[in-house]
Amino acid sequence: MYLRALVGIISLAVFGTAIAQADISGTWMLNGPGTESEILLSAEGKRLQNEYELLEDDPSLYCTPASSSRIWANPGAPIKIEQTQTNILISYELFDLRREIPLGDESALTDQPSTKNLNGRFFPQMGSSFASYDGERLVIESRNHAYGYIRTSRGIPQAPSTTAVEVVEVQGDILHITHTYIDESIFEKPLVLEYFLRRADDAVLNVYDCTEANYNWFDELNAN
Repeated sequence: MYLRALVGIISLAVFGTAIAQADISGTWMLNGPGTESEILLSAEGKRLQNEYELLEDDPSLYCTPASSSRIWANPGAPIKIEQTQTNILISYELFDLRREIPLGDESALTDQPSTKNLNGRFFPQMGSSFASYDGERLVIESRNHAYGYIRTSRGIPQAPSTTAVEVVEVQGDILHITHTYIDESIFEKPLVLEYFLRRADDAVLNVYDCTEANYNWFDELNAN
């Protein structure tokens, strides 16, 4: 089964040292649209997608992240990464999200979501995560997701059974993220997304201070 095989391969990296090896610290911004693999939904995945209504069900309308992939792929919003001896700290300007990921093996995983906002509200849509270093790469594995959407424009779903693996590394002056979603109940094969972020250390993370349905593009769509 591809879930057991892929997670098994990734787990080999999880037992590495907790000393930072990957030079990923700094502030980054999305650099282009990225790529995605072919999306092959199972019957259950199609059912979840068919029930989705963009202008009613997009969690962004309610100041809630739809998934970690949705937050990584938000254009124009800076993301700050900090590395300590015990944690990876990722601050997203979008929704004022703060993600604290322990370094270690899966014994570091808890039932509590790894992401909350500045008001202390936790978001299980981002999953519960742990991380390890594999040479120059950081590997983040996330489980315990709430139902959400990997792609909000098309209603590509995630579920509590979904495992997500983010491989983060710097190539030149570009932060490269390979994000793999694994869930046999939703996908016939893993969904692989790639993002490319440019260094933006002069950028400042502003307070987003989200209020419900404050997105102009939704208003424009409704007006048309």
